[in-house]
Amino acid sequence: FIRSNSFESERPARMGAISKADKRRIAANSTFLSRLRLGIAASNVIYLVVRLGLKSDARTLHYLAWAGSAVLLYVSHGLLKHALEPAFDAAGNLIFAGTDLSTGGVTSYAQDVAYLCIFSLAVGAVTDWAWLVMACVPVYAGYMGYTSVIGPYLASRKRAAAGAEALPDDEAARKRQAKKERQRARMEKFSVRR
Repeated sequence: FIRSNSFESERPARMGAISKADKRRIAANSTFLSRLRLGIAASNVIYLVVRLGLKSDARTLHYLAWAGSAVLLYVSHGLLKHALEPAFDAAGNLIFAGTDLSTGGVTSYAQDVAYLCIFSLAVGAVTDWAWLVMACVPVYAGYMGYTSVIGPYLASRKRAAAGAEALPDDEAARKRQAKKERQRARMEKFSVRR
């Protein structure tokens, strides 16, 4: 399938064949991306004009912070653009209208990173403390990594080390465990050995 480079420039000739929901999603995604680009451009202009132009106290830290946020904005905007743009086949028929922004997942995280970068650039033009907002990204990534990957892995290792014969915590789980043990004993009793 073919991904379009722009929402408006490569719309298929048969736009009437697209459902209303897909048309709304294409329009909403186009509006979101244009507003995001406007926010990125405005925050960069504010930062460059105020911090690097008017304040004249720019240090290497300011250039590194601006470059780092520019890289993060480039990556998050690229992820969002790729996820939100529609895909058409060679005949111009719509294959995919773009991801719905309300579904969450990676697009939600990319949005959050973009918003944090825009905020840090706009407020960072006035104060150095605005860059502390960007500390939310690795802190949240560490939290999610621990709660969804490392924590469950350690808990499963702990359960395996304690042994499979340990009794479950709640009453329903204990009953299921006892039933499985009775069934296993019955199977051993009536199994035919050859």
